[in-house]
Amino acid sequence: MSNKQNPIPDFEKLGRKVVSDAVRYSSVHALNFFKDSFQKQGWTDTSYQAWDKRKNDTRTGGALLVQTGNLRDSLQILSRSKLTLVFGTNAPYSQVHNEGGTLTIPITPKSRKFFWFMFKSTGQSYWKWMALTKKDRMIIKMPKRQYIGHSETLMRELNTWWVSHIEREFKKHINNI
Repeated sequence: MSNKQNPIPDFEKLGRKVVSDAVRYSSVHALNFFKDSFQKQGWTDTSYQAWDKRKNDTRTGGALLVQTGNLRDSLQILSRSKLTLVFGTNAPYSQVHNEGGTLTIPITPKSRKFFWFMFKSTGQSYWKWMALTKKDRMIIKMPKRQYIGHSETLMRELNTWWVSHIEREFKKHINNI
C-alpha cells in the first residue's frame, strides 16, 4: 500500500479562476456583439431585426449610425463586478438612436445660413425649403435602431461558452490529480 494520498482539489481557487475567465470572455464577446450591430445594420435579440432605412437620405450608400464611427467606438463597459457587467456609452445622442424618440431642434438664423449653404452646394430643394420655412423649430422623429441592450442570443452564446469552459477547467483539474 502506498503512503501517497490523493490531494484534495482546491475548488475555491478553481472557482475564482473560472469566474475571472468568464468576466473577461463575456466583456470582449458582448462588446463585439454590440459592435456587430453596426456592421449588420440591425439588432439580434431572439432573431435578427434590420434597422429602418433613412427617409431623407442625404448620405446614399452610407451605413446607418456610422457617419464618423464615434457612436460605435464609444461603446464600453461602464461598470464591472464579479458577476455583473454594465455596458453603455457616454455619447449624448446614443439613447435616442438606441430607443427612438422625438427631437425638437430650434431653427435659428445660423441654421438658416447653413441650410442656404447646403442648398447652394448640393442643389437639393429640401435645403431651400428648410431655409425659407416660417417655423421656429423642427420636430424629428427618430426610429428605434437598437444596437445595445439585453439579447437572448447573446445570453445563449455566453451560457454555452460558460458551461463548456467549466467542464474543460474541471476536467483539466481532475486529470492533473
